[in-house]
Amino acid sequence: MSFEIFASDRLPRINVLSVGCAHEPRHTRSGPICRNAFVIHYCIKGKGYYLGNPVTAGQGFVFFPGNTVEYHPSKSDPWKYLWFILETPDPDYFLKYYDLNTATKIFNYDFVDVLEEQYRNVCRNRTISADPVECLLLYLNILKNHSSVKAEQSKASVYARSAKDFIETNYHRRPSVAELAEHLNISQSYLYRVFTEEYGVSPKEYLNRFCLDQAKILLCSGDMNISQVAASVGYSDPLAFSAFFSKRKGCSPTAYRERAKKNK
Repeated sequence: MSFEIFASDRLPRINVLSVGCAHEPRHTRSGPICRNAFVIHYCIKGKGYYLGNPVTAGQGFVFFPGNTVEYHPSKSDPWKYLWFILETPDPDYFLKYYDLNTATKIFNYDFVDVLEEQYRNVCRNRTISADPVECLLLYLNILKNHSSVKAEQSKASVYARSAKDFIETNYHRRPSVAELAEHLNISQSYLYRVFTEEYGVSPKEYLNRFCLDQAKILLCSGDMNISQVAASVGYSDPLAFSAFFSKRKGCSPTAYRERAKKNK
């Protein structure tokens, strides 16, 4: 028996350029200034103000490259915070994890104790340079505590995406709908319904289209013979593959390859 876990989404590229912490008032104020960075601050204790809006423990704020920002601690109860400076082409992907007010760019969170521990870790491991993987893990360990995305994702969508990932990973052996349902521990009828709602086609049709696309790539880009191409997309019988391909493309695999060569 084997078991496999698929990610429910694709993580875009991200680099954590720095992780920092501060609590002294002279080090927890800035601006007005234009910052060329994507930065997330977590207020762990006390109070402060971001662009004139109050921020307390259990809240944080975000600013984007090119934005003019200003923030400062409260005089009576100055804040303590932890920050991350990130580099990513898709900040919106990560911000969907946050309960972010689009007007103020302030968010709420409910795991101050986790941030306190991370704050202590950063203070204990004082260094001007750290392994980029370690910095990334620090951020991801905090990001996973945000729950807004988990709430947005329905079970049906997760099942559908998992089935899609399983098909795209195992298309070379053409898994059956029964195998897909067993892998996900759901009924075939439920799988059919959630997959069709998510992708507009049945799991079997999605597999057929994906195999056809892969076969076309192999026919156009490699030196494989037809039997090898057939085996690569789950057909041990080249004749069965040719029948499948011809029905869908209106020509044999060999004719498709010749046509593709002429059109190059």
